[in-house]
Amino acid sequence: MAMAKQVSEMHRKRRRRNVALVIVIFALAALFYVISVVRMSSGGAS
Repeated sequence: MAMAKQVSEMHRKRRRRNVALVIVIFALAALFYVISVVRMSSGGAS
C-alpha cells in the first residue's frame, strides 16, 4: 500500500513539474512575440 502511495505521489510531482514547464515555455513564447511586435511597430530602431 505504501509503495502505491509513493508512486502516486511521484506521478503527481512529475505532473506539477511538467505543468510548470509548459507555463514557462508559453510565457517565454509570449514574451518573444510581444518583443517582436513592439520592435516591428517602432521600425526596429533601438
